[in-house]
This record gives sequence, C-alpha cells and structure tokens, in this order.
Amino acid sequence: MFENQITNDALNQVQHEISKAAETIATNTFSPGTRSIHSPENLDEKIKLVVPLNAGAILRGRLGRVPGFGQAAAWKKMTSKLHSSVADGGNATVMSFADAGSPSETSQTYSSASATYKLLGRKLEVGGLHLAASRGRAGQPDVQVDREALKMIEVILGEEEMIIHGDTDNEANGFDGILKQITTNSGTLTFLTASGIQTHAKTIYDAGSSPTLLMANSAQGQHLANNLEGSGSIQRTMIDNQGSAVGGFALSSIVNNIDGSKFDFRTSRYVDKTALLLTETDPKIGNVIEMDDLIPLSRVDVPSTSFSFVSFILEATVCKVFAENWQVQLTTGT
Repeated sequence: MFENQITNDALNQVQHEISKAAETIATNTFSPGTRSIHSPENLDEKIKLVVPLNAGAILRGRLGRVPGFGQAAAWKKMTSKLHSSVADGGNATVMSFADAGSPSETSQTYSSASATYKLLGRKLEVGGLHLAASRGRAGQPDVQVDREALKMIEVILGEEEMIIHGDTDNEANGFDGILKQITTNSGTLTFLTASGIQTHAKTIYDAGSSPTLLMANSAQGQHLANNLEGSGSIQRTMIDNQGSAVGGFALSSIVNNIDGSKFDFRTSRYVDKTALLLTETDPKIGNVIEMDDLIPLSRVDVPSTSFSFVSFILEATVCKVFAENWQVQLTTGT
C-alpha cells in the first residue's frame, strides 16, 4: 500500500511538471501556438449584428414581386389620360352617342420600357479548417451558417438602396431605381409640412390615383411630426389608470384631405436629402411599382480549387415603375 502511494505521488508530480512546462509567461499576447494548454480559447462564431436593420429594407418588404422570364423585363406605361373632360388634360372626346349609332373611338399613348435583369450579391468563403473548428458547440451554428445570414442581410439592404438610388449611368451592372425613373413630378420643400405634402398628394390625385407611402429621412420625419403636433390637434401626453404618463407620438400615417384615403409614413436612412411620395399599388390596376425577380434571393455553392467552401448569396431582379406620373420626388434641405 505504501508503494502504491509513492507511485501515485510520483505520477502526480510528473503530471504537474508537464503542465508547468506547457505554460508560457507571455499569455497576454495573441500567440495560439505557444499559449498554455490550460488557457481556454474563445471560439464563439456567433455574430452580433450591428448593421442598420431598423428603418432598413422598407420598400423591399412592401413592393410587389413577380417572377421574371427571359433576359430582360419589358413593360408598357400609359401616359395619356382616360377621362373625357378637356379640363386637366382629358381626351376631349364625348362619351355619349345616339341610338343606332356607335360610341366614339379614342387612342391612348403608351411608352415602352425595358430593363435587363441585374445580379446583386456577395461572396462568402470559409476555410475548411475554420469551418471544422467552428462546429460542435452546443446551441451554436457553424461559421458558414452564421455568415450566410449576415451576407443575406447585406444583399437585402443593398437592394433597398438600389431601389431608391439605382442609376445605370453610374453603375452599369445595376438597375435604375425609383428616383431615376421619376421624370414628371418633382418639387422642393425645405422642410416637410402637412400642407406641403397635401399639395403633392393633389398632383397624384389629379393624375388619377392616391399616394400610399411617404418616405423621408429622420430629420424630415421629425420636423413633419413636430409640425402636426404644433397644430394643437395631437394629445401630447396620455395617462393610464395607474397614473403613469406616456409622452410623444410616432407618426405612422397621414390622411389625404382630398379623398379621405390614408398613406403610410416611414423614415428611411437611404433617401438622403430627398423625400418620396409614392403610389405603390392602386385598387384598379394592382402593382404600380414592382420588382421582377429572375432569380429570387438564393445561395449558390460554387467550386473552389482551395481547401475552402465558397458560396454566392445573390438575386437577379429589376425595378419596374408603371405609373411614373403617380410618383413625386421631393428635394429637401436636410
């Protein structure tokens, strides 16, 4: 028994000496190859998203999407008006006709538009050893899954920017966004005001529809909210039955004082020093602005000649604005 105790003590001493030999003094530096075997490594691959998601892909989530076909999208936009009254640019053709007669024939003016599908995407490459080392932790995805989610969000936000600001004159591989396609209605407001917005809503109404969305940057949104609050029609503080008070309000929609309809208000960090009063859909004709997707948002795995896993997070799409005269671009001063 005494000999066994000596043997165990000797083994413990040997293990202790081996442990000390494996330690290094400079454990405060990043040197994984020489660090102590007792120093844990942080291998958590979970990414905390710090990308601007709030007030992010507003239009991408609202616009109608249709499946694409072929090499390009082509559509027709009617530029003439349907009503017969001469007032406000009607076709000046009478609607009535005599018994045993024939109704009058009118012709409409169309403009044709087309755009080739454009690829949007990001590349993701993960080394094989890195991928293997990131697997096996309880409750955590491996590095590739986590980064795919990040790249997907990056593509979605990039599409949002292109829907607004896309310009093929500056980026041939992109598509023309809404600002580029609006050519009829533009105005200037130093600050957005309720009365100023209603003036432009009237422009859309006179052209045949009603707006569905107003987008502006945060400063313009704050000024518009203050303008409405200053009118005295907003209750600034609400008190519940426990005596707790809630102050302020968030502007979510505006009543069109011409026809009584409502259009949504959203702040966007991508509109810059402009504002958009848009008609996205119309009860009579459906989508007025839509995205035509040849390839929906997808992951495509591609061959790699190195020890790595490569994939593309991509989509092929184009923005179509049908009723361009139902959209208003406002240049603002902030």
